[in-house]
Amino acid sequence: MFAKLAEHQVVVNGVDQFSPAVSMSGNNTAKAGITVLSNTATSLTVNIQGSNDLQGWTDSTSDTGFTVGFAATANRALAFAYARLKYVVVGTGTIIVAADLFTSQQ
Repeated sequence: MFAKLAEHQVVVNGVDQFSPAVSMSGNNTAKAGITVLSNTATSLTVNIQGSNDLQGWTDSTSDTGFTVGFAATANRALAFAYARLKYVVVGTGTIIVAADLFTSQQ
């Protein structure tokens, strides 16, 4: 499954941002495609988070070091009904990001 989670999401240092939640639709792995459009900070860290109730969220391993341009996270095992992305700015500044989520059954 493919979901566009952000097109011009503004993320500032000290204020973590979250994407909308999407259903895993029975899939058990997720991979995020991240495009940093503008960066006045050091870099962006992205966590794929999972939840079964849309209330309590669990982080997968953090993917760090996103700078201007496109990069993808590793495939992450995710045994939850829902997934979302958590964006964290490293260093002082602002990052504008676009993000996609790809899920599959492994």
